[in-house]
Amino acid sequence: ARLYATTVTSLLAEPMPAATDIARVLFRKDGIETPRVRLATQRFMERCRAVRELERLLNLPGVPDERPTYRFGALAGKPDAIRQGNRVAEDERRRLDLGREPIRDPLALLEAQGVLIGELDGLEDEDRIDGLFFELEGVGACVGVNPRKDDFTGFRMAFTAAHECAHWLLRDVTIEQFTFEDRRGDELHEVRANTFAAAFLMPEAGLRSYFESAGLLVAGAICHLDRADIVRAMDHFGVSRTALLWRLQNCRLLVEEQAAALRADEYSISQAARALGITFRRVERVRGRLPALAVEAWRRGLVATGRAAELYGVPIEDFRQYMGILGESQDADGTPLLGAAATR
Repeated sequence: ARLYATTVTSLLAEPMPAATDIARVLFRKDGIETPRVRLATQRFMERCRAVRELERLLNLPGVPDERPTYRFGALAGKPDAIRQGNRVAEDERRRLDLGREPIRDPLALLEAQGVLIGELDGLEDEDRIDGLFFELEGVGACVGVNPRKDDFTGFRMAFTAAHECAHWLLRDVTIEQFTFEDRRGDELHEVRANTFAAAFLMPEAGLRSYFESAGLLVAGAICHLDRADIVRAMDHFGVSRTALLWRLQNCRLLVEEQAAALRADEYSISQAARALGITFRRVERVRGRLPALAVEAWRRGLVATGRAAELYGVPIEDFRQYMGILGESQDADGTPLLGAAATR
């Protein structure tokens, strides 16, 4: 492990699982199994495979997996998990040259590291899953997020994706379902992943600088925080109210009693945002690279129109209309892809 600059765990790890292995683990007895979740997972897996298929068709190199190697011993307890999560978040921000500034598009940033990110579509409000992560043989790391679990801001999806990417970075989980209410939340690798997500999206130095510049930080702690302050901070850092308040408490910028009282305060975030003139940039669809690749393959005549529309995520007539609006047309001398990929 020392010779190859890796961890013992990585050296002895099993190969990336196949699709059947992923389904077996995701839908084990204590998992979150419903027919909709199964179908959404299968669709997401197929879209991830389609990205790699289109990359090969277009002779694209794809985004390389350039995750660094983090070497830690076995987790000794919750404080150790928190320490490691904070450290990896700081190291990743340094590696990606993010400084202490907010991440304006965390989903795109994470996908640029070689992780395929997309939405789990077709789910309903009662489906408890927030996201899932797996590394699939021939495809690589994939993170699916449930947009139905989000509010109008889109911030919960960003936290979910950051949580799952902690597992990718640390190589501690190869297949996972994630939900904020999961009873496994106290497991040490989950504590570490949650800590990473919070620290990655809200670096402590950035929090202190922001609240100090707003005149709210006195003697190293926030002296006053009202609804307007919270909504402004949500907009600045791109995080939910719950994530923000927990992070402020864990950084000791708020005492536990203050944070608990602010979490219990019931009001409409959307109404508060409108009163402040804030418009959250809601991510309506987490689409990743697949639509752009589908259009390019269709333009070159490598896939049929029906297949391109399917990969784009719209009915075929809508796809034709969109391509007309965008001024795209299919090369007449292209060779359509044969087989199942050319259907519909």
